Amino acid sequence: MKLDKNMKLAELMYGHGSKFICSLSGRFNPEKYPDAPPIQICEMKCGCWIVADGNNQVGLILKKNPEATIAEIPERLLATARFGEWDAEMMDWWNPCAKSFREVMGKRGKNVPASKDSIYGIIERDGEGKFIASTHGMKKGAVASATGCTPDEAKRLLEDKLKIMLKTERASLVLTPLNPLEDHQCSLLWTGS
Repeated sequence: MKLDKNMKLAELMYGHGSKFICSLSGRFNPEKYPDAPPIQICEMKCGCWIVADGNNQVGLILKKNPEATIAEIPERLLATARFGEWDAEMMDWWNPCAKSFREVMGKRGKNVPASKDSIYGIIERDGEGKFIASTHGMKKGAVASATGCTPDEAKRLLEDKLKIMLKTERASLVLTPLNPLEDHQCSLLWTGS
């Protein structure tokens, strides 16, 4: 996939993981900071492009204009690297299931706070693609776990077990992923959205 000036910024992969964080506020104003480092956009093995450095600046542009294209970044503030010209393995380690800016920015502010009586645990995907959810030690060191084909199924099965164990009608679980629960969602699948 060629990086052209008409590519929408929202189709670029976000380089900081699955939760959108922007530590800058205001408008993207390149004239205000002429010595700012360039926004680094690098080609991934699959052909997608990921923002390796400059996620905050891209986020500012997209907050103002969700349909913005690469053409809105001045040439002097844009650095690109094709696959093989940069440390893609480090990015795979840092962000193994990169998602597009469109997806991570679409999830902003949608996290519901956990209830005060929540039970905390972990969830991970094993080598066979199944999902294992488990709680930390509860009463008398008891640990509960469940396996499912999807993260939601594993969570639901674990909640059902906890309701039985705790003899309650309701169990509120907050699970922390230990590894990526999803694969990279290629922007190559987006067809001109």
